[in-house]
Amino acid sequence: MRTKHTLTDQLIGRQILLLAVLVLLIALSQFVILRAVLLNTAAHSLHQEIAVLGPIIHRQLMVDGQLQFRVLATILSARLSTSGVNLIIADNTGQIVSTSPRLIGPTPPPVVSGHYFLWQGYLVVSSRLGDPYFPDGRIWLLSPMAHIDDILSRDIFLVAALGALMLAVAAWVGSVIVRRSLVPLEKIRASTIRIAQGDIGHTTNLGNAPAELAELGDAINTMSLAIKELFDQEKLLAEQMRRFVADASHELRTPLTAINGFLSIIQQDDLSPEERQRGMDTIRHEGHRMARLVNQLLTLSRIDTLPQTAVAPVPLDLEAWVRHVKPMLAPLVKPHRLDYQITPVTVQADPDRLTEIVLNLVENAARYSPPGEPIEVVISHSNDYGIIEVKDRGPGLNPQDLPHIFDRFYRSDQARTSSSGGTGLGLSIVSALTQAQGGTVEAHNRPSPEHGAIFRVKLPLASGSPES
Repeated sequence: MRTKHTLTDQLIGRQILLLAVLVLLIALSQFVILRAVLLNTAAHSLHQEIAVLGPIIHRQLMVDGQLQFRVLATILSARLSTSGVNLIIADNTGQIVSTSPRLIGPTPPPVVSGHYFLWQGYLVVSSRLGDPYFPDGRIWLLSPMAHIDDILSRDIFLVAALGALMLAVAAWVGSVIVRRSLVPLEKIRASTIRIAQGDIGHTTNLGNAPAELAELGDAINTMSLAIKELFDQEKLLAEQMRRFVADASHELRTPLTAINGFLSIIQQDDLSPEERQRGMDTIRHEGHRMARLVNQLLTLSRIDTLPQTAVAPVPLDLEAWVRHVKPMLAPLVKPHRLDYQITPVTVQADPDRLTEIVLNLVENAARYSPPGEPIEVVISHSNDYGIIEVKDRGPGLNPQDLPHIFDRFYRSDQARTSSSGGTGLGLSIVSALTQAQGGTVEAHNRPSPEHGAIFRVKLPLASGSPES
């Protein structure tokens, strides 16, 4: 199985490789420059020697001839040999006149233009003797390359040793720097492992991490919190669904039990007509109650699954709409009285769904209001919303119940039975239908010293209405 290298190892390796390439380039550049300097320095020294010897050799050749010149050549060769320089002198025909004893072979070096050239392991410089245009001969000075090569060899060894030491130090320092730089990334890795192992919502504080890693850490923290929120919502929805099914089953079981019980009773032969009629009335009442509960459940299900099809908002004049729904509201509030306060306003709402909202609110107010107390329906507008308020003079709402007042099957008195006629779905339908139309609903108590509850529905004003 192929071994996977860690990111730390890869970064350190690449850092060392980059530094090695850089050291190599520096060493090569230094070698080339040092070699050129050494060669030019040696060539310059040889040219200075030629500048001194050239005129002497030319005059000696012209005055004494080649035979007498050999004595001078031997002296010059001996003088130059002390510094390791060799001498070759040739006449204008190319014949060697004199040469250092250490040089073997009758062939002189080639004539090459330039400051110097390399020939058979020597650094060579040359010059004409006499007239530059009609020379009487040529002189070559040859310096062995051995001492220059020795200097360059020592330089290569020194640079290699320093480079190796530099790479070792850089590897150690780079390892420390890279490991410290990757601490935030290691924290991120550990955080993702914890999240993967089920620690949903875990976050990591990266401190003074680089900007890129800080952004990555923030993104992972945001993702972790978002996943936790989704899990929490899923748990809440599952719990709500469980309670919803249990409550719906209970609410359906209650009328079914009553219907089955009374059906068994009215089948007895010894019942009077009045008792039999009361049983039939009870069965009819419970049947209607069960049908209403089923309809409410269907309404909520449709809003949950396809909220855009559950409502069809249109511009709606609330003053004209109230005149239409008054006959429907009156039977719900007996023996209470309905008081209306109407400010003309046009909202964007579904007339049928808005009627259902107000019917539920008015019925709820009548259920908890003392007999004879009026129920108020107030219509107004504020900013970009039309407002419908239903106010009662009942006992009001417990503060601890306000956050849950629109939850499905929620009752402020959990021990209360269904004798009040409620199913626990009316207010949740009000909330769902209002939100589906782009509005909001809220509940609070009347300000002291008054008592009672106020339910306020806010719906967006119709486009182009005078109030908008």
